[in-house]
Amino acid sequence: MGSPEEDALRAKVLDSFKVVCICNKIKKGTIEKAIAQGARTLGDIKRATRAGTGPCGAKRGGVTRCTPVIKEMLEKAR
Repeated sequence: MGSPEEDALRAKVLDSFKVVCICNKIKKGTIEKAIAQGARTLGDIKRATRAGTGPCGAKRGGVTRCTPVIKEMLEKAR
């Protein structure tokens, strides 16, 4: 174990590797990067990362499994 700052950084890095979009295997860090680069809407995230475009709902025009998580990430970034 390191200092509290090192532990927090380590936890943040590990968190960035969590898969948000199961269908396309898009990690949280990829979505965070897209937001940092200017993505502000779900459509922006889809275009930048392909998250939310998989067969779990996107092909049928429905809400994907990852849509609520992505929307929450966008809200937190505002």
